[in-house]
Amino acid sequence: MRSKNSTNTAEEVLAIEIDANPENESVVDFRNKSAHQTVNSWSQWAAVAGFIPVPLVDATTIAGVQVKMIYDLCQTYEVEYKKELASSIIAALASGGVTTILSTSIGTTLARYIPVIGPTVSLVTLPALSFASTYAIGVTFIKHFENHGSLLDFDADRTKDFFNEQMAKAKSFFHKKSVDGVGAAEKNEPQGQPA
Repeated sequence: MRSKNSTNTAEEVLAIEIDANPENESVVDFRNKSAHQTVNSWSQWAAVAGFIPVPLVDATTIAGVQVKMIYDLCQTYEVEYKKELASSIIAALASGGVTTILSTSIGTTLARYIPVIGPTVSLVTLPALSFASTYAIGVTFIKHFENHGSLLDFDADRTKDFFNEQMAKAKSFFHKKSVDGVGAAEKNEPQGQPA
């Protein structure tokens, strides 16, 4: 017969099992899946922000989207969030990307005035770069948080190669989707949704 003190509710049993095995596969899978959905969602918002036709306003909006994404990832992985620290990590991680976004923003604005090809180039370039940089930042943070990292011990120099790989992957994905979209439009076929 159990004493009153030894009776555990279902919630307590679940908490005990998770605490006993912090690497519980279903918990890790859930967080990973949720984190990737967060990154995909905010990457798409960054691409939308890339369509803003005002230089610097678009870059500022994209930076805000990236900071909000890091906040959401910190919530998912139960990591302490500090806005200033997140902003400085993003700047250090994507230092080339931020410069590229600013110069691309100004360049695409000027390119709009080139007859025929200008508007098309400006319409695709900045959204693609915004999507790619946001995706790469997000996936880099996911990897860091899954290795039990925090914002305090994030080393942008150590993760630069991984970040660059993810940036190239995301650019390729965005380019493939835009080419597939043009091909589908020419054939009057529906376009596929991004994964």
